[in-house]
Amino acid sequence: MTTEQYKVFYQVAESGSISRAAKVMFVSQPAVTKSIKILENELNVILFIRNSKGVTLTREGEVLYSYVKEAFEKLEQGKKRMRQLKNNEYGSIRIGISNILCKYFFIPYLKAFHERYPNLKIEIINRTSPETLELLEMGRIDCAIISDIGRGKSYHYTSLMNIQDTFVSKNKPPEEIIDIKELENYPLLLLEKKNATRTSFDEHFLEHQVNVNVEIEISSMEFLIEFAKIGLGVSAVIGEFVEEELGNGSLYEWKVKPMLPVRSVGLLYKSREPLSIASKTFIEFMINKNQD
Repeated sequence: MTTEQYKVFYQVAESGSISRAAKVMFVSQPAVTKSIKILENELNVILFIRNSKGVTLTREGEVLYSYVKEAFEKLEQGKKRMRQLKNNEYGSIRIGISNILCKYFFIPYLKAFHERYPNLKIEIINRTSPETLELLEMGRIDCAIISDIGRGKSYHYTSLMNIQDTFVSKNKPPEEIIDIKELENYPLLLLEKKNATRTSFDEHFLEHQVNVNVEIEISSMEFLIEFAKIGLGVSAVIGEFVEEELGNGSLYEWKVKPMLPVRSVGLLYKSREPLSIASKTFIEFMINKNQD
């Protein structure tokens, strides 16, 4: 038995006529009759009763028809769903991103993407950078928005923006540019360890032998900014995310020498595994939007 024989059976049952089924399927009547006979022999049952108007299903034929009808309806639903996927009318994207990047970078992109593709479901998983990488490795997310981590050939990375780490405080710095060693004299407010931004600061401190006085460690950069505003210390933040505060004078930038290296934020996904249509659409949108 083949799927084609069930398709012939279904069409004959639907049309109630071998001749009409043959016209719909663009085959000869003898071919339809032969296909039905083969199916009946294989199942060892009579499926149709011939009459003056065409054919009607036997009791056994009705039972088979109920299952075959459901199967072909499911197939049609599957074809429809595939068309929707191709046209971005259905689908989902799982995105891994840190709270910091989600709040200060991603939201405008998310809004624009949703407006263009309202039928695509977006699942955002907020984790630290190491946790996000682990989720990507396990296949639990499709892509990550993350700072460049140099993962090698097994991953593809596309930069979306450059960021500059810096220090801010409620008070003006003692000089326009201070030596980074001078930070040892001030209470520092830092993100928790294992955060990509914290790692960048720690590596810079280590490279220049700075023994920092850590006053507060917290997972939220938003709180670091607020803590700096009320004078709790000097906060280590991403410069692009405090432009408003620096502009209105609620915070002052403490420029240091040597300054911290510029970092990149971008899209990361596995280069050796196929992406879903929705995921490809999202990645292309992010890249094109960033180039506008």
